[in-house]
Amino acid sequence: MAEFIGAPWSVIGDPSGRTKLRRLARAAWLCLMEARPVVQVVFVLRYVVGVGLAIDQPVNLLHVALGALAWWCAIVFAYLINGVMDVEEDRHNGSRRPIARGDLALPTAGVFTAALALAALGIAWCVPGLVGWVAVFLALGWAYSASPFAAKRHSTSCAIVVFGLGWTSYAAGVTAAGGDMGSAVPVVFASVMAAWMALVGAVVKDLGDAEGDAAAGRRTFAATRGPQAATRLALLGAVLVGGGAPVAAAIWAPEAVPGAAVLTVGAAWVTVECRRLRRSKQGDRGARRSAYRAFMLTQYAANAVMLVVLATH
Repeated sequence: MAEFIGAPWSVIGDPSGRTKLRRLARAAWLCLMEARPVVQVVFVLRYVVGVGLAIDQPVNLLHVALGALAWWCAIVFAYLINGVMDVEEDRHNGSRRPIARGDLALPTAGVFTAALALAALGIAWCVPGLVGWVAVFLALGWAYSASPFAAKRHSTSCAIVVFGLGWTSYAAGVTAAGGDMGSAVPVVFASVMAAWMALVGAVVKDLGDAEGDAAAGRRTFAATRGPQAATRLALLGAVLVGGGAPVAAAIWAPEAVPGAAVLTVGAAWVTVECRRLRRSKQGDRGARRSAYRAFMLTQYAANAVMLVVLATH
């Protein structure tokens, strides 16, 4: 293990072909685990919903498949570079992801990060109109975690970047399917889902990590004001999105109402979890992540409902 951790290029220079392939496969697997599979899935789901929003016209399945591969590479890039840049915070917060626990070397992860960015751009060139969205997503992923921006360090900049990461995922799916992001349904649904990420997810994700984030110098709302104050901000975001999403959909994109309505239910759930946390005064890290779990499951449900609506339309 020590040899693997300390020698990022050993996966290339090992004299034994089988050993080299095993190490390369292990490094790739650890990179995938570092990049948070649950989050990868929901980002791909956003792309798939985007494709569904454009299926009222002929779709080139090869373009859709290549677009999905390019987008997945971009997603893994964004979350792998986040793991590389967040190692101090993750260790403070007791993370068990591969970099934090010492199973994946930072230089090794860096090599894979660069390769993923190049792969995402290269594959995207094969899909008309997609490379621009991929480039924007890669730039946002970099800006979220790395210098000179490191948007993760402040709640406002974090929310802005997170909104962009969500919105572009839907736009990429629409574009790969040959659709137009100028129409009402894609714009409204992408916007309300991205708002859910920015105003709710970007806040509740920090509730369980406030101490480690503060120790690493982050200036998020949870790190500077504490989890109790952050829950109030999350409650406000949940009310705004949960109340506003179905109204916006009803006015401008009635087809998106079922998916948007799920956010209202999810907002109520997040509210319950936040109020429970506030009553508990502090709670352990697991308890403080309950609102984040509610946020994540709501995302899955809203996108799944929208897929059903599009499939039966």
